[in-house]
Amino acid sequence: MSRLARDTAAVLLLALVLVACCLGLVTSQHRARGLFVDLGRLQTQAKELDAEGSRLRIELGKASQPAAVAAAARNLGLRPTEARQTVFLPEAAPLDLAIAGEATR
Repeated sequence: MSRLARDTAAVLLLALVLVACCLGLVTSQHRARGLFVDLGRLQTQAKELDAEGSRLRIELGKASQPAAVAAAARNLGLRPTEARQTVFLPEAAPLDLAIAGEATR
């Protein structure tokens, strides 16, 4: 093989390597830009979810106030009990499990 043919083959090989590297660079830049756009979108979504979480915590705090619970109960048609409607049950004697366990053997 002549020197000119070897030099031409080497230049052609280097040109192909250069084209492959350029394609790799363009591909990686395109992918990086796509990931950057996704990152921005996800950061915006995270801020929105954080704001919604804060709003829900405030709403939960308001809803758990006794006045809010009483108002919700009134809206459902519930009313406070009267003393004559209250029935007290006698306190049950505690069950001794050790004795109960031996009785079943």
